[in-house]
Amino acid sequence: MSKIIVLNSKGGVGKSTTSTQILAPYLYVKNGKNDKVNLIEFDDENADSLSFESSEIISPKRVKIDGNDLDSALTDNVLDFENVVLDIGGNKTTTFVINSLIDSGIINAFDLIVIPLTDGEQDAVNAINVYKKIRENNEDSKIIFALSRVNNSYDIEMQFLDFFGDNKGRLDNRVGLIEQVAEADRNLIKIVDSDVIKYSRVFGITAFELSQKHTAELKEKQKEALKEKDTERSKKIAYRLTITNKAIRYKDEVLKECFNAINEVME
Repeated sequence: MSKIIVLNSKGGVGKSTTSTQILAPYLYVKNGKNDKVNLIEFDDENADSLSFESSEIISPKRVKIDGNDLDSALTDNVLDFENVVLDIGGNKTTTFVINSLIDSGIINAFDLIVIPLTDGEQDAVNAINVYKKIRENNEDSKIIFALSRVNNSYDIEMQFLDFFGDNKGRLDNRVGLIEQVAEADRNLIKIVDSDVIKYSRVFGITAFELSQKHTAELKEKQKEALKEKDTERSKKIAYRLTITNKAIRYKDEVLKECFNAINEVME
């Protein structure tokens, strides 16, 4: 069982995608696919976790910051669950949550702290600032940086130029912000951008769950539709079948790599 928190004070960096599509399935698999993962979203503006109402691996909960006793809410939700992912909203929410966790000492309760970022300069700056704040008050928890919306068509270091720096001198020889991170904390997972993420939300489940759907029945229905020359039905089945097969490839090529990287850090 594990406690994981996901945070970056910059909004729009993929915190919810990291929480729902990577970390919740990771814990579900790690724990033998027996229990749902408690996904708790601390956010006043977004309620992404509630998009997964049909999920069989996520038990979502949303906690609003304004008007609530944040200290008690954090303490209760961190300590009451053993299989939990906390998805912390950006901007002031991250600041409030970090300060509360530090004040209570609960910052040390996490097995893993995940800091997502996309390829924007401010994303990287905020990620490093959050990292430093955490390490000033927590020396032991494992840390991973989650690179979000990775484009496999690009060199990863060039896409995330501000984070990694121009080590090969192709542009301006800039020093990457990752140099401010201790060697032991330079752990990464790469969340490749894919339509599978979008489509999984349509079905109210994670991409991992979408990849578990059996295609045999769909294939048989497609054969029938083609034989009967039912064009409209065949098109609908084609969409479903294509999405499911893309999800299977996403699991094999992206999710498994992320899971293995997390396992290496957690060992």
